[in-house]
Order: sequence, then C-alpha cells, then structure tokens
Amino acid sequence: MLSATIDNLISGLKPRQQEVLANRFGLKSGEKKTLASIGEKYDLTRERIRQIEEGALKTVQNNLLVEKKEAIEEILKSISGHLGNFGGLRKEDLFLFEIKHFLKDEKLHHWHLKFLSEVAGSPIYYPTDHNFHAFWYLDAKHIQFADQFVLRFENLIADKKEEIVSGRFYDYFIEATKNSRLPHSIGLNYLSVSKKFGVNPFGDLGLSRWEEITPKTTRSKIYLILKKHSAPLHFKDITGAINRAGFNRGKAIFQTVHNELIKDPQFILVGRGIYGLKERGFIAGTAKNIISRILKEKGPLSLQEIFDLVSKQRFLKENTIILNLQNKKYFKKLKDGRYHIK
Repeated sequence: MLSATIDNLISGLKPRQQEVLANRFGLKSGEKKTLASIGEKYDLTRERIRQIEEGALKTVQNNLLVEKKEAIEEILKSISGHLGNFGGLRKEDLFLFEIKHFLKDEKLHHWHLKFLSEVAGSPIYYPTDHNFHAFWYLDAKHIQFADQFVLRFENLIADKKEEIVSGRFYDYFIEATKNSRLPHSIGLNYLSVSKKFGVNPFGDLGLSRWEEITPKTTRSKIYLILKKHSAPLHFKDITGAINRAGFNRGKAIFQTVHNELIKDPQFILVGRGIYGLKERGFIAGTAKNIISRILKEKGPLSLQEIFDLVSKQRFLKENTIILNLQNKKYFKKLKDGRYHIK
C-alpha cells in the first residue's frame, strides 16, 4: 500500500518535519497547505518552513528511501507497468481510480502520488493546460507520442464533421491507429487526455470545437436538440430537452429559447410555437405560401394530396387549408376537382 509506505517513510523524521511534509503534501487531509498557513501555526516565517520542508525531503531521499527501497521499487514497478499498458501515460482521474484497486489502497489520493513523484522521481505529473487534461506519465517521449497521434487524428477528421458526428468516428479512429501502428486501447487513451476531442450528451464523438459536440450558445443547443429529434418540437419542449441534456450548469429559460427560434432563419415555425429545422426541408412562410409553393412544384393536386404534402410542412387543420384554397386571388379549382395556382 502506497499510503502506508509513505507513512512509514516519514515516520523516521523529526515530529516537526513530519508535520510540515504532511501539511505541504496534504498526506493526512488530502489538502495541500501553504507555507504561510503552516508558518502561522508554528510562529515561523515562510522561509523557515520552506527550509524545514527541503531538509525533510532530502532526508527521505538520501536515507529513508534506501531503507524502504524494496517496498518503493515494488510500487514503482507496478505503476510503471500500468502506465506502460496505456502507452506511458494516463488521465489523472482514471489513473488514481485504477491504482487504488491494483495497489489495494483505498486511502490513496492525489497528494500521495505527488509525494512519491517528488522523492522517487516517478511517476511524473502533467497539470491541465490548454491542450491536455491533467495526467500522469513515465517520461517525455510518451507525451510526444500522444501529441503526434492526437494531431494526426485531428487532421484526419477536421473536414469530415458530418460523417464523424453521424457515427463514423470509430471508422476513422481505426484507420488512424492502423497508420500509427498503435493498439486501439492506447490510441483511445491518448485521445482521452486531449482536450481536442469530446462527446456530447447524446454520445456523439468529435472535435470539441464543433458546436455539435460542445454547444456553447442557446442557438447551438436548440439546433442539436432539434437535430436529435425526428419531428419538430414546441419551444417549451425544446427548453426542457436542453435542461435535461445537461449541457452545462446554466438553466435555459423558454423565453430566451423562443427568442432564438424566432430570430434565426434556420429554425422554421411549423405550428403554434412548434419549430423544425430548415435543413430538413421545412419552408418559411404562411399557409398560403406553403400551398402555393407545393402546387408550383407539383402541379395540380387533389385536396387529399394537398393535405398530405402540407402536413409534412405545417401542423395545420384541414379546414385552414380549405379556407386558403378558397382564396380565388391565388388558387383555382379545376373541372376535375383538383387545385392549382392561379
């Protein structure tokens, strides 16, 4: 057990050294304390606490680590083997969860690993930045391998958004791992540490910068909700779907959603408060406009044919359609009973 081994390592130090290391690395509480806060407790300056910390670490590295060499080497071997199975690195939360189990150490936390890294030099911690989530790694070459694979895969799918979001992510992923001669498990692991890839609430995988994957605006969330539903939705139902999807902590309100639906031309009003996507063939306009366009495209049609075609565009009552057809300024009824534009 790593936590117990660390406790044994520092137990040979002077009491104050033990306290300083335990507080600086959060070994007891899981929370790292500042030099200033520790200094206040002992009425010592920050510099003096730093000196005590440095001296304690040197003692651990030069003397105590030698005494516990066998136990430490066994732990490092297990950790190295585990990271090696994943290509030399592993996302922080996954790594911590996994080593708790294979080291049989439920008390283990992040700061135990930080302490081990400080005194033994491995594993090494990579803090989160613009490109990567925080992860643990063996050496710099593995970061280079991961970065190269991520870049190749990003370039491969960058101009294939529709295909990728529609379900072909793994097809291209398999191609990328084959070209890079990587096992699938290591390729997936490399992608997991990168911030360039993400998954939306519907399970679609792709580049994080795509709105279909990480929708940030109300408009993009509306678009994704409508795209994932086979039929148009009322604006209140769209609002509810946004909130249930859990895009972020902010709660959508239906007035804002309705305003976005009204002002964006890609959303088409198809009934009372009901909207569909223009890309699915819905046409903007009044009932008269819809009927006119259908007759212009299809030619003369029977009343039932008009009902059927209009219903694909609008939620209109049949009486409403009949009333519009009776407008002789725009429509005429032929001798065979069909209708056409005038």
